[in-house]
Amino acid sequence: MVNNEIIHIALGVDDKYFAYAGILMTSILLNSFDNEIIFHVAVNGMLSDENINRKNKFNNIYKKAQIKIYDLSQQIKDLPNLSAYTDKRFNKSILLRIFIPKILPDTIKRVIYLDADMLCIDNINFLWKLDIPYEYIIAACPYKEKNGQEQIKRLGLQTDKYFNSGMMMINLLAWKKYNITEIISDCYKKFYEFFLLPDQDAINVVLQNKIYTISYKFNRMIAANDPTLDLREKGDILLHFVNDSKPWIKGNTPEMERLYKYYVAKSLWSDIKFIEPETLEMMLLAGRNYEEKRDFERAAYYYGNTAKKLMIEHLKYKYE
Repeated sequence: MVNNEIIHIALGVDDKYFAYAGILMTSILLNSFDNEIIFHVAVNGMLSDENINRKNKFNNIYKKAQIKIYDLSQQIKDLPNLSAYTDKRFNKSILLRIFIPKILPDTIKRVIYLDADMLCIDNINFLWKLDIPYEYIIAACPYKEKNGQEQIKRLGLQTDKYFNSGMMMINLLAWKKYNITEIISDCYKKFYEFFLLPDQDAINVVLQNKIYTISYKFNRMIAANDPTLDLREKGDILLHFVNDSKPWIKGNTPEMERLYKYYVAKSLWSDIKFIEPETLEMMLLAGRNYEEKRDFERAAYYYGNTAKKLMIEHLKYKYE
């Protein structure tokens, strides 16, 4: 698929997540090699010298791609901290997506925003070339029926869909015309203590009925460690590893491990350290997945850790 138009893609990360963003960007380039792509990466906090060096090397290696860095630390600092509940699940860097559209040059008419916990497995140009009606401010994928209705009821939305903000095609002309960054920021400041999904709730509240629905193939939400939640379909473009199930955690399904490690090995971040699973569910699934791989030593290790953690929780509950 040959295309001379520059594709603009935005991401928002801190230093810790920059490597995962790098792997995502690599997967995009490997599947979209005919396209010229500029990655606009907003950061919260300073990048390490190591990440800066890899960014520079990335820009030198890929002739049709470039990473541009935008430090939005002050904008994030000016927002209230996450609520006590959401602080346990999220990093404040998730709020970067609110500010990215405002700081991009006016010459850019649209941008694809992507979370770093995604992987591209086909040409991103299929998404970029979508025809989005001008009256919509963003295009995104809604939650499936049951979960979506729960979020709509929780927020009191006057619409029939609740959207995931991990992948958004943003109409920058409309976003800037209607001062959406300021409106979403104000919404977050007023209601952040009540939001369970901070940035996503604010975006859905402000933009209800202004979000264009697109195919799930552009944001296929799956779990990397649970074969029952491997919901991939033929033709998928972007995989999104939601909740705690990330592809850089040890103990994922054999197929997901092979897929993610393929792109890791092709990237400048091939030396990343895979993280130990921490929750009971993740340790149990790690044991199950290593058993399927016939790595019985590791399977026994994670099954044993699951049992140990269960016993600790049981004794803690019993003697409280």
